[in-house]
Amino acid sequence: MRAWGIPTGTLLAGAGLGAGAMALWGTGSDPVQETRSMDASGQQTVTVSLQTLEETVSATGSLAAVSTDSLAFEASGTVTAVNVAAGDVVEEGDVIATIDTLQLTASLRAAQADLAEARANLSNLKDEDDDSEASEKQIAAAKAQVALLKESVADAEDAMEDATLVADMAGLVTSQPYEVGDVVSSGSSGGSGSTGMSTASTSTTTSSGVTIVGQDDWTVSVSLSEDEVALIDEGDQVTFTADDVDSEFYGIVTEIANLPTTTGGSATYAVELQVTGDVEGLYEGTSVTAEIVYLRQVDVLAIPTNAITTADGVSTVTVVDDAGDEEERTVTLGEAIGTYTEVTDGLEEGEQLAVTVATGGSGSDSGTDEQQWGQFPGGGEMPTGDFGGGQMPTGGMGAMPGQ
Repeated sequence: MRAWGIPTGTLLAGAGLGAGAMALWGTGSDPVQETRSMDASGQQTVTVSLQTLEETVSATGSLAAVSTDSLAFEASGTVTAVNVAAGDVVEEGDVIATIDTLQLTASLRAAQADLAEARANLSNLKDEDDDSEASEKQIAAAKAQVALLKESVADAEDAMEDATLVADMAGLVTSQPYEVGDVVSSGSSGGSGSTGMSTASTSTTTSSGVTIVGQDDWTVSVSLSEDEVALIDEGDQVTFTADDVDSEFYGIVTEIANLPTTTGGSATYAVELQVTGDVEGLYEGTSVTAEIVYLRQVDVLAIPTNAITTADGVSTVTVVDDAGDEEERTVTLGEAIGTYTEVTDGLEEGEQLAVTVATGGSGSDSGTDEQQWGQFPGGGEMPTGDFGGGQMPTGGMGAMPGQ
């Protein structure tokens, strides 16, 4: 399937919103919309075909990862190994960095020795128990001491584990401040990414630890006007484009704010979009354009509205036969979507129409000798078959053309 192109200047829909856009694709296997040179009157012929029409609301935003994590050493020591740098991709369980365990080992052994001594003391007191009040108090105190030292041993064992900084999720490392020789101190808020760190050479500190950004799930937050929000619903499908990504990728509307945010007297509504599928090349903060599809008509005969003449309630088109002869024919029209109109009667797939194309003016194609109709807006073809990792989500507004 190839896309049925839209001439420059016809991409904005007529839904009363400058942000609304309309896209149109043919569903035939051939690029049925031929490109022909215009005659002196500015006419061009196009071939009638089954198409998918849609109208969208356009907005811009930035990609944000659904999952992020910040890690920092929760034990004190000198960094002895660093295995990961900012920009690396890690898997869950990968060792990021380690610190010297000499002091930690000594602390653990001391705690274990203290616990062994306290247990021996408790055992002796139990053996010497004479059922007196004093004996009971001594045993109770010894038991409390054993319990306290058990906690000390557990803390020392945890500190030994904390000497190895391990990734607890897969993703892209966006921040990694540690270097071999850095001295880190415990007492930072665990898991918050806050850690004290100094180096012998600079004696500087940092308040950030290692940051990992998930690469599997992405969201985009956009702001829409009241009129635009009225057109969309949760579950509507979204087409994304980004300068850093070669092809389109897709998503859905997941949340629409109930209350507006007013800035400078203008009210906007926050809308959350979720990227669907496994899309390569996405990064935190990437700027994207989102086309939220709020209307889609699938497999209909639709023609450019400027190919239609309406007078006294009767609509006609100019049909061109293979010999180039023209015939005025009455047609029955359906819904107008953007700059295209559905034809419910009077035309058949494969017939050709004469369309008047405006020349001159301020459009980007003004002054050219011919208009291109055989390509998807912006160039390229609409993909067919399996969409792979960036597959258009099912449900919502319906399947993609060709499915």
